[in-house]
Amino acid sequence: MKKLLKYLLYLVIAFVAFLIAMNLFVPVYVFDEPVPFHGDYLHNPYQNIDSTYWKCCNFHGHTRQYGGVTNGRNNGNVVYDSMYRLFGYDHVGISDYNKVNGYENGKDPGFIPGYEHGYNIWKIHQVCLGTKKVRRIDYFFYQTLSHKQHMLNKLSEQNRVVAVAHPSFVDGSYNVRDMKYLSNYRILEVLNGFVNSPEHWDMALSNGHLVYLIADDDTHDVLRINDIALRITYLNAKDNDANQLYDALLSGKAVGIDFKLDRKEKMEDKVVRFKQTIPYLNSAKLNGNDFSVSVTKPVKKTEFIGQGGVVLKEENHKITDSVFGASYRIQPSDLYVRTVFTFFDGSTMWLNPITRHESPEITKQRLDHISYPWTAALWAVYIGIITLIVILIRKK
Repeated sequence: MKKLLKYLLYLVIAFVAFLIAMNLFVPVYVFDEPVPFHGDYLHNPYQNIDSTYWKCCNFHGHTRQYGGVTNGRNNGNVVYDSMYRLFGYDHVGISDYNKVNGYENGKDPGFIPGYEHGYNIWKIHQVCLGTKKVRRIDYFFYQTLSHKQHMLNKLSEQNRVVAVAHPSFVDGSYNVRDMKYLSNYRILEVLNGFVNSPEHWDMALSNGHLVYLIADDDTHDVLRINDIALRITYLNAKDNDANQLYDALLSGKAVGIDFKLDRKEKMEDKVVRFKQTIPYLNSAKLNGNDFSVSVTKPVKKTEFIGQGGVVLKEENHKITDSVFGASYRIQPSDLYVRTVFTFFDGSTMWLNPITRHESPEITKQRLDHISYPWTAALWAVYIGIITLIVILIRKK
């Protein structure tokens, strides 16, 4: 028993040393202060969309992998694919944990290789799309802003699109303040089947980060009514082609739908309701400073939201009013304006923002810089701790 305890102790010590060694991959970053959007040019990602081109997409969902150890154990590939096709999805994405699932390759003409990165206890995850290589490294416990920025930087080298996943999922994940400084990512999962994160999005936008939305189910069991067709991304692409989907996602030609959940509803009834009642964006156009939006369903409430998440204008209607859109005159003090529609069935539609820039040539800001003196000092501490652990083990 003493020998067993001793070996268990060695394993614990070795694991601690391994976790410390993992941090040797992470430099210490210092961050410039962000610059909010500014300038006379108003950028509208929807200016030239064709309303007949909307593609229904889900990018974040899980199937049975690793012998059923991970959450997704009830989702076989065939069942997963079939259920989304039943709802009429154009693009059915699979984002298994740290593994690219190629099942849709050949079945979905817009197949995009992707996965969900991260297995730390705080659910600091990223949805990776257009994956060239799966990154196996993660930081299991507490992550500083440097850890999070470094991971975004490394993932951006290995994937065409990196989205910050469900930042509001647990306390200790991506804090709202993190979004003030983090950069080198293009997409934020604002709408997720478990939690929505508008505060994180407004923090990023308010500090000049041009980050567009994605809306995903984060599916773990497609046979449950509350796990499928909840949060939907509609991309404005002519064809269900991977390059066109990438372009629409990265250029902001996307809307997010939060589809009203009825837990008492049967799946077949939800399929019918989904196909008959889902709202679409007809147009969202700028004429000078006048922004006009048109949708396909009567609107109950419209919110135009700006700097700091402040509601700039709110309109409320009765169903008898038959209002199918809204308009807002953008003021010189408005650095960005995003729109949310609430419909009479409780569903909502979220639009990407209108943003201010100095010219049509938009440069996305990077705030992170490696501090080599602080990095060297921290690595010296890590190496000292590891050396001490090795000395203690050898002595014992």
